[in-house]
Amino acid sequence: MLKYVALLRVDKPKLWGEWHSGPTERYFKSSIEVDKEKVDKWLKDELKKYPNARINDTMADKDYIVHTSIIAFDEKESSNVETFLKMWIRY
Repeated sequence: MLKYVALLRVDKPKLWGEWHSGPTERYFKSSIEVDKEKVDKWLKDELKKYPNARINDTMADKDYIVHTSIIAFDEKESSNVETFLKMWIRY
């Protein structure tokens, strides 16, 4: 059975030129769902929070740069997906 999860990375280019002591990007993920439409809806709702953003682009002429992806995985063929996502995505 396929399951889906959406990943979202939000970066703020304005912070790139300022002194700070950490990364400028933030990472978010949806819940893992069997219904891809729920993941799509979560992603669309999250993108509404960043109206002045470049989506899946690298140009820094907007307030935010947002990268998105939806990952599909087979529950039987995959193990420890939750752990992988927690380790891979910094919160």
